[in-house]
Amino acid sequence: MASINITKILLVVVVGTIAIFLFGTFFGLAWINSNPGQYSYTITTEGLSQYQGGLVTDVIVPIPMRDGELVFPEEELQNQQFGSWKSVIVETPYGKMLAFQSVGEDLTDIDATFFRRYDPGELTVTDISEESLSPLICKNCDGFPEYVSVIYLPDELAPLSPDAPDIVINLKADVSEGLNHSILGETFRVTVHESIPPEIRGEINVSVVITRYEDGIWIPYI
Repeated sequence: MASINITKILLVVVVGTIAIFLFGTFFGLAWINSNPGQYSYTITTEGLSQYQGGLVTDVIVPIPMRDGELVFPEEELQNQQFGSWKSVIVETPYGKMLAFQSVGEDLTDIDATFFRRYDPGELTVTDISEESLSPLICKNCDGFPEYVSVIYLPDELAPLSPDAPDIVINLKADVSEGLNHSILGETFRVTVHESIPPEIRGEINVSVVITRYEDGIWIPYI
């Protein structure tokens, strides 16, 4: 009888040791299984090369902000060269925005990307509508929300020919909380796709689409 009890005790000890080992192994793997969060902002245009600018041409677009603070350090936004365009932070009636400046009448299209990486668990998005592009104005917020922002095209921007195409402005902000100890965070995308005819200049309202990545598809953010 005593030998049976000893055998049972040894069996319990062995099983317990194995369980602790397996739990520790899986917990350790889960703890180290992390990927950084990231925030990227891409600005591209189509058709600008078919237009003529002034001595200095400014195209002004929204700027990424979170809770009133710039997402990217100011030194990463100021005076960055993208082909013939230079990025500059400017003050507008809506607050800070991002301008792209080109010197001379000959224009090219804009193609610029800004990127920031966060430590795992550092980036937590509470409300993407408050942590993406600025300015961002919410309409019909009591129902299905619609978002608008503002861009500026200079008045002196003139087509090179009567059949010049519309100027297309594409903005995309991708925001991912990353993976923190095997817990996958949220991923959001904020986009603007606006086609602007030659007769429209100055301050221009643009539609903003906010989506969240879920189960392999992008769904509207409500």
